[in-house]
Amino acid sequence: MENMWYVIVNPTSGNGTPKKKWKRIISGLDAHHVLYTFTFSEYINHEKELIQQALQQGYRKFICVGGDGTLHQVVNGIMTQKKVNLLDIKVAIIPMGTGNDWVKTYKIPKNISKAVAIIKQEKTISQDIGYLELNNGKNSVYFNNLAGLGFDGFVIKNSIKYKKYGPLSYLLATLKTFLHYKKSVLTIDFNNKIIYTKTLLTLVGICKYSGGGMQLTKDVHTTDGLFDISIAKNLNFISILTNIIKFYNGNIVNHKEVENYKTKSIKITTNNDTTYVQADGELVGTGGFKATLIPKAISFIVP
Repeated sequence: MENMWYVIVNPTSGNGTPKKKWKRIISGLDAHHVLYTFTFSEYINHEKELIQQALQQGYRKFICVGGDGTLHQVVNGIMTQKKVNLLDIKVAIIPMGTGNDWVKTYKIPKNISKAVAIIKQEKTISQDIGYLELNNGKNSVYFNNLAGLGFDGFVIKNSIKYKKYGPLSYLLATLKTFLHYKKSVLTIDFNNKIIYTKTLLTLVGICKYSGGGMQLTKDVHTTDGLFDISIAKNLNFISILTNIIKFYNGNIVNHKEVENYKTKSIKITTNNDTTYVQADGELVGTGGFKATLIPKAISFIVP
């Protein structure tokens, strides 16, 4: 089993894309002589359970067929188990989600055959993982891409109704959310520095992309042992509209209202307990959080 890939398929990712393309996925795996077994997730957070069951059965190599949310659950399944050394585990992905943001950092293609060819080579990178403690430590979650609170949390909440539009769902939700969003006042504590400010959003990043291809963090290195922090302060609706291209080409981080930092840990408190918190594009709670970085925690298959 240690030499066999355990494939976890989320049939609901990307408006059902994995289910529609399942025969092509099987053909791609067989064509590259990949040894595998597979299972389909059946309900929310099922991937986390499936990973832990497979680890107990002796599997150490996993292929995630889905999007950012599916990979998020796989990562949490791995990080919350204690029986298997993390260094013995490998994770690959065949991207089938709505945003597919995590794979963009590593340029993993959506083409099934090309993605499987990368998996066959088994080249890995040991990536940093983030750990979020919410509600004063009462809840916790791991993330492999990017977490944040404020405006982006509301965007994630509103994007659900636009899922059929794919990556555009985030852009449509962004424009709608801004009409109703009120900035939160945050206390941001890191590197012996305290920032007290009204903000549009605050992001804690490991990888480069979020929100369906937006680049909101600066000088990203996924293995440097540091979070990339972006604090967007008084960006208004006009600023977002006139700078929308910069959200996608990464230049928004140079805007005068955006501050960028690097740190190993950060604590954020808010005056508004209804401020939404997101991790890897998934809503995980409200209020503030403490984020701690775990260096080079999981080995991912990359080109």
